[in-house]
Amino acid sequence: MMNLKKIPASLAAAVLLAGLAAAAAASTAAASTATTSTTSTTSTTATTATTATSNGIANGSFESPGNADALSFAAGWLAAPTGNPAQLSNEAHSGAHAALLTVPNGFGASTLFQDSFAHGGLAALGAANVGDTPRLSFWAKGDVSTTGNVLFALRYMGAAGILASSGNQFFQTAINSNSWTQITFQAAAIPAGTSSVFLEMNTAVGPLLDGRVNAVYIDDINLALTIAAVPEPASYLMLLAGLGAVLAVSRRRRI
Repeated sequence: MMNLKKIPASLAAAVLLAGLAAAAAASTAAASTATTSTTSTTSTTATTATTATSNGIANGSFESPGNADALSFAAGWLAAPTGNPAQLSNEAHSGAHAALLTVPNGFGASTLFQDSFAHGGLAALGAANVGDTPRLSFWAKGDVSTTGNVLFALRYMGAAGILASSGNQFFQTAINSNSWTQITFQAAAIPAGTSSVFLEMNTAVGPLLDGRVNAVYIDDINLALTIAAVPEPASYLMLLAGLGAVLAVSRRRRI
């Protein structure tokens, strides 16, 4: 049996480090060729052998139409049956459509929501997503009226139901009727057992006062999920080459 202990420690370490350095160089070279693609519906960054980022929300720009279901106002999205269902609007931040939450007569609520897997049709989350801390962003404009508010809630869903929730995050003071404002939120780490994300947005209002309407537009929703990618096979080959060199030196010393 080959005895690696007979190899001088300095030589073995040097050869092994050479293999590791080559593997790292291959990984860095691959990463430098990565491209970034950004559209109004999703922001995707793919970096070979490092990380991959994708949108965890389907049809975040509301460009794809809904189906025959009256509550599906846009593909992947549902409107709660509150009497003031969410609807599509041409008042868009980008593209042709945005979502509109409105209670035009006061005393009510308007809600849209999506489960990324059940409604959005995206792949189920798994072990590769555990520990990731996604960042939610979207654009909004409008007014909730004097007695109203608008909020979002992000939940991590598993087989047993809700595993974790952001709670209600109100943003009515951050928006206005004249221009679009980007809202961002740093979510907590995804817990083990998470299979999907559930996003809800809601506006609610009492009586309409001071001549102010209740209407909030939402567009370009993005939940940036980041996954550590598996290193390229070439990186492993470089590492194995370094180990092979160590074994070759050992064989020569035994002859």
